[in-house]
Amino acid sequence: MASIQRYVLKDGKTPRWAAMWRDQAGEQHKKVFKRRMDADRWITKVAAEVQDGMWRDTQPALMRELFKAWNRDLDTRVKMGEVKMSTADTYRCNVGKHFVPAFGDYRSDRLTASVMAEWRSEMADKIEAGEMAPKSFNNLFNLLHSLLEWARHPARGYMRHDPLIGQKRLTIRRTEASYLEDAEIAALLGAGADDVEADALIHVALFAGLRRGEVFGLHWGDVEVNGDRGGRLWVRRSLYKGEVTTPKTANSERTVDVPRLVLDALARHREACPPVEGDFVFRTSTGAPIDPNSWYGRTFCEIRKRAALPDSVGLHSLRHTYASLLIRQGENPKYVSRQLGHSSTSFTMDVYGHLFETTSAQAMGRLDGVIRKAKQKRFEVIKGGTA
Repeated sequence: MASIQRYVLKDGKTPRWAAMWRDQAGEQHKKVFKRRMDADRWITKVAAEVQDGMWRDTQPALMRELFKAWNRDLDTRVKMGEVKMSTADTYRCNVGKHFVPAFGDYRSDRLTASVMAEWRSEMADKIEAGEMAPKSFNNLFNLLHSLLEWARHPARGYMRHDPLIGQKRLTIRRTEASYLEDAEIAALLGAGADDVEADALIHVALFAGLRRGEVFGLHWGDVEVNGDRGGRLWVRRSLYKGEVTTPKTANSERTVDVPRLVLDALARHREACPPVEGDFVFRTSTGAPIDPNSWYGRTFCEIRKRAALPDSVGLHSLRHTYASLLIRQGENPKYVSRQLGHSSTSFTMDVYGHLFETTSAQAMGRLDGVIRKAKQKRFEVIKGGTA
């Protein structure tokens, strides 16, 4: 089943060793080595894999060609709904910007661990220079790990080894999400009050916590009013680059409880801008959804300036603020997570755990006050009875 044959090159003196073996289907294979010991190691390894049924042939290719094939497969996954369009765009951008220049000229079976170590060192230099965030490196690492796993699949066989073996993601201490204080909320609402459309949009982002794409993808049919008790918003879609798509994750498609002031702001906007075909809440004169980037640059930045808020405040800051308001009023993590459409409660705790800790401390302070009052009252009763 396996053997090693020695032969000499045309110069008549340079030896080579050919490892010969047959796979599970009986097909003949050969791999040539400069040293006998390398051939011995290879044939021993291959023979064991063939015997266990684990051996598979490889079809090496330049990594840039592998990346093209992966992109074609990614297009298919987008069409089948397995990957969101926005996610796919990010993947393609990272592959073209980072992976093609770094690995494009390597053959897939010669992409070694040392090449990966060198790449990681270059990324470390960028992080140290402030040109790359640690989180961005981890995102690249995760994408590269997934891509190489795709390449190693038996149906593709671009490589048999994992060049990332031994490499690890960075351990990152999550930074605390920033949110607006009460005075800043009041300033923002005051600065946008004269524009009914902007006022409604800010209310939805600030007191319903919808993501930017979810806000601009909202239909009037998604607004449910329940009298004076408030109502709900149905999050069924999101807007990305002018295209209507599904929300970010499976849990993102949800209903969100909203207070009466959000519904009042929406009612004022509806009166000024009645529904038309398409049913988008925030629309152009033709009924098409408003472009989020255009609205942000044209309207929100001006409102933020009038409210004297820093440039770092964006629509996502309003989502963080909404979460902080829920937590500060004592809502439990599961409810907060459901309102925000997070993938899990643990993710909510990762992002807002510091706020829950503060709330817990305040709760214990209130409980301590109640206990002290109860003890004092009991002492007074006992004392009064003794007298």
